[in-house]
Amino acid sequence: MSKKNRQVDFAAELQKDHERWAYVYEYGTSDPFWEDGCNLNLIRNHIINDRRRIEESYAPRDYPAIYFKEVPPKVDQMYMARADEIRKAAKESLARYKADFNYRYILRHQHDFSQATKKKLCVDAVIGYATGLEHYIQTDSLVDMRRHENPETYLKSFEDCARKMQETPVEEVQISLFSFSNDELNYDNSNEDMDEEFGGMTMM
Repeated sequence: MSKKNRQVDFAAELQKDHERWAYVYEYGTSDPFWEDGCNLNLIRNHIINDRRRIEESYAPRDYPAIYFKEVPPKVDQMYMARADEIRKAAKESLARYKADFNYRYILRHQHDFSQATKKKLCVDAVIGYATGLEHYIQTDSLVDMRRHENPETYLKSFEDCARKMQETPVEEVQISLFSFSNDELNYDNSNEDMDEEFGGMTMM
C-alpha cells in the first residue's frame, strides 16, 4: 500500500531511466557540446532520484521490481560511446569537405572580398567547419567530431556560401591573385618574340 496518493508512476519513470542509461552507454547521444559520460551521470542521478521518490511513496513491501535493479555506476565524464566509429566518420567527412567543389571555390576566392563583406557572407565561419574538424581530429575531440558524422548540413553551407559569393555585386569584390587557380596563372610564355622590353623588364 502506498504512503500517499501517487499521481506519477515512479516505477515507470525508473524503468525508462534505466533503459535510457543503457542506450546512451552503448550508442551515445547527439548532444553537440557534452560528452556521453556527462549525460550518463545525469541519467544516473535521475535513477537515484526515482528510487528516492519510490521510497517516499511506497511501503517497502510494495516496492516495484524495478526498484531492486542495481544503480548504474558512475562513469568517466569524458566517456564517449562509439569512439572508433566517430573517428572514422570524421575522417570521411573531412575528406568530403576538402574535395567539395564549393568548398574549394570558397578557399580560392576568399581573398576577393573585404573583411566586412566576408563577415556578411560568413566566409570565415564556413571555412571553419572544415578547418575546425581537422583540428578536432588532430586533438581527438570526440564530442566535436560527432557533430560531423552527417556532413550534409555542412556541405549545404558550402554550397550556399559559394552561391552568395558568386552573387555578390562586382563593386564589393576586390581582385586577388589568390582567386586564380594554377591553370589561370599559367600564361603562355612560348612566343617570346612578341615581348616588349622596357628598361630590362619584360612586358607581357
